[in-house]
Amino acid sequence: MSIAGLIFGIVVLLIALVWVIRPFLAARKPGTVADDLLLDKQRERLLMVYERTLTNIRDLDEDHTTGKMAPDDYQYEREIWVQRGIQVLKALDNLGTRHIITESADVEDIDHAIDREIEDAVAAYRTRTGT
Repeated sequence: MSIAGLIFGIVVLLIALVWVIRPFLAARKPGTVADDLLLDKQRERLLMVYERTLTNIRDLDEDHTTGKMAPDDYQYEREIWVQRGIQVLKALDNLGTRHIITESADVEDIDHAIDREIEDAVAAYRTRTGT
């Protein structure tokens, strides 16, 4: 093997080594991992609330179709659940730009904060529409 080939091989090896190690050497901001975990927990909880909302809407539709529910009650309940679903989707969209909760990463605190946020949004909607 020639000297030029050996030097070329070492340079390629060093470049590959730097390319592989670079992500591990990059400095992360303090608290970033904790913030990412909090966002993931909140996103997971919001998705669970959204799935629960969809299930309730499907159950209402089924009860109305089978005649187990009065049409007026059905419209009222369905509107409430649709508004909750809309608020959950808005919260999911806003999750990347702001935190819903910052005081604690406890699962129950996240659930209560999400519920408070949704209930506040639904109450604001009701006052705007007068229902």
